[in-house]
Amino acid sequence: MDELLKIECETIVNWNKEEPFAIVYTRDPDVMKRLDQLCTRYPELYALTKETRFDKYYQIPKGYVRFHNPAQNSQKSREDASRRMKEINKAKWNAKK
Repeated sequence: MDELLKIECETIVNWNKEEPFAIVYTRDPDVMKRLDQLCTRYPELYALTKETRFDKYYQIPKGYVRFHNPAQNSQKSREDASRRMKEINKAKWNAKK
């Protein structure tokens, strides 16, 4: 078995209240690539702690694990933000004249 099925490419984040870090277990090559890059760029924050042929374990600050409000990412929210930025940019442009 050389390659995992997509259903087998899971990622699990585990933390407890005692420790200041979270453990990320992943079998997803895309997640591994991203976390490997973060380990290289920020070795004081991200660490690869264990690795096998198919999976890896990382230690990251648990404050970096985020849960987002779906309303923040809605189409309406994006359109409203875009409109506000256009108004701000227009006001700046007019102020320069």
